[in-house]
Amino acid sequence: MADDYHTKDDFVDELDLDQSEFDQRPAEETIAAVVENVEERNVGVTVCDSSDKAREYLTEQIPRGASVMSGHSTTMEEIGFTDVLETADGFEYVGNRLDELEGDARFEARRNATTTDVFFDGVNAIAESGELIGANALGNGVGAWPFGAESLVLLGSTNKIMPTWAAAVERLREYALPLEDARAQEVYGQGSLVGKLVSLEYERVDDRTQLVLIDDQLGF
Repeated sequence: MADDYHTKDDFVDELDLDQSEFDQRPAEETIAAVVENVEERNVGVTVCDSSDKAREYLTEQIPRGASVMSGHSTTMEEIGFTDVLETADGFEYVGNRLDELEGDARFEARRNATTTDVFFDGVNAIAESGELIGANALGNGVGAWPFGAESLVLLGSTNKIMPTWAAAVERLREYALPLEDARAQEVYGQGSLVGKLVSLEYERVDDRTQLVLIDDQLGF
């Protein structure tokens, strides 16, 4: 697995973040309630007890010959799924083409990528009531969430579960954002911000959206 990525361990100490509030595994009954509440919003849920099982399951969600894109996700990097996408065995990973483009052509390709057959992204927080929260600076990741992608597969770990919707948004702003800002400074030489924030509250299209929930403490 590629190791040229950053995890929270690279930044959390210098940022002095409150891990006791924003990065804890909840009780089993809380996880069970979250699964039920997310499913009531017409979002399928698969719980995986290891990174290997999550990676295998995610790979199985890609039909042969499909067009695929993803938002940036530290969790996907940590479990090795980013490597699976970039290998693109039996499907087209649009992200591989983006590196070859510049300027307007790259921007247009990123817009079109939100309408791929399958779009993978990570969630920043999950409310116990079932809402899934995500954000990024440009919107090229969360732009696929509401409608664009034919199939949306979201990935999160149980440490991102928060007791309320407001607490989930607070986690995004007070924990995930500082970590992503530090990562962006390191990788791109410029910081990040919450440019576009999406709260997925109900999926009207049956069998379109699913959450893969890893019982671990991963990602930002």
